[in-house]
Amino acid sequence: MKKALTLLSMLFLTAPAFTYETINNNAKKEKSHNEKKNEQAELLASKRLVHLVLIKFKKDILPDDFQKIIDGAYSLQQIQGVLDLNFGENVSPEGLGQGFSHSLTMKFSTAKDRDSIYLPHPVHQKFVKLFVPFTTDVLVYDYWE
Repeated sequence: MKKALTLLSMLFLTAPAFTYETINNNAKKEKSHNEKKNEQAELLASKRLVHLVLIKFKKDILPDDFQKIIDGAYSLQQIQGVLDLNFGENVSPEGLGQGFSHSLTMKFSTAKDRDSIYLPHPVHQKFVKLFVPFTTDVLVYDYWE
């Protein structure tokens, strides 16, 4: 009987500590899980979708036509969701450009900005109609950075 009382008293004395310890550990795990979710959300928010267009222009393109293409490329900046737009010439010394002489690069915060806003936008459609007849090849490559 004395052993039973001793055992019961030990249970009553240690139960609050055990319960507190369990609750504390669970709170730590939940906090850790929430911190990880927040880190993942921050990482996704900081990522950008890069839309890279490599261009092979026809050899006989006139300077005035090329300037219209440059102006048209930079007009794409006015479309909601387009970030960090650049149009430039390939300056790589490696000689591996396979005839792609220029690139048009822009970034988006979301795929929706690219797919639902940029691609169907009238300014983009107008640029495509202007630009494509002066090319021999175009390569589009999108990726998340």
